[in-house]
Amino acid sequence: MPLPNLSALLGKSSHHDRVHHYPDLAPLRAALRAKDWPAVVAYFERLPEHNDPTVATYLVAETRGVEKFLRTAGGGPASSTLAGSLLGARLVIMAWDARGAGRADVTSDRQFREFHKILLEAEQVLGDVTAENPGDVAAWTSRLKTARGLSMGLDEANRRYERAAKARANPVAAQSNHLQQLCPKWGGSLERLHAFARACADNAPAGSLNAAVVAEAHLEHAYHEGNLHYLRQPPVLAEIQDAVARSVGHPDHRPVHGWVQAEACFAFVLWHAGDYAGAAERMAALGDRVTDSYPWFDKDEFASVRRILRGMGGAR
Repeated sequence: MPLPNLSALLGKSSHHDRVHHYPDLAPLRAALRAKDWPAVVAYFERLPEHNDPTVATYLVAETRGVEKFLRTAGGGPASSTLAGSLLGARLVIMAWDARGAGRADVTSDRQFREFHKILLEAEQVLGDVTAENPGDVAAWTSRLKTARGLSMGLDEANRRYERAAKARANPVAAQSNHLQQLCPKWGGSLERLHAFARACADNAPAGSLNAAVVAEAHLEHAYHEGNLHYLRQPPVLAEIQDAVARSVGHPDHRPVHGWVQAEACFAFVLWHAGDYAGAAERMAALGDRVTDSYPWFDKDEFASVRRILRGMGGAR
């Protein structure tokens, strides 16, 4: 069974095109390329409330070399909490890139030192941001990643998630990140993992993305068991199908930022659960969008599964 890529789970940059997923991010990318800080600020100020700013923050954070611009933009993090939030998110990705995707036993001391050095800077920058602007949900989401990378423990991670949830109701990006901390591999338990995911789904409005966290929890359970066939158990598959019906499959669903990630996750778990018709529906919803982010990691695998489903008469 293919195991998840560690760095991709925790912040390492991936290679999918967020602007292709969400075309309304194009002005933000253009502003970054032009180093036009007022345009960057304007983009975030005008971002519709239904879009979690964490997704736009990811676009910035995945832009190579942007850290140089962010250290001085708007006076830098000391003068602009937005610059600090974006720089902190970028530093998180840089830290995991420095560490690499290998297991701890094949990661060099030099890699670990660089990883911790960059992550500690990210934590300092982001801590200053949330002290001044506790309503910055993207900064709290990034701080969930620094807490995990710096082994701060479950209590601190829970505190940070609660602050994210206070900053934004039903913060699905923060929920997806916190879910990782609740896995046994990070000091949590399967019971906590599933209880949290179900609460995320139960507390969110119908048609929102939050029920996708239920699918992520079952996928992490399968990884813990070391067998994706776990997903084929009837009660597990039924809960995943119910999560689809409550979120991306609900009549009230609207394609807000993050919907591509949710659809891709559902497609992956339904495919491995043997619900090929359900997986085909989710692939069809994605259209020609391609992803190599969690849980796919490999664009070739994604493309191969889509071809198979199309051959079955599913994904268009």
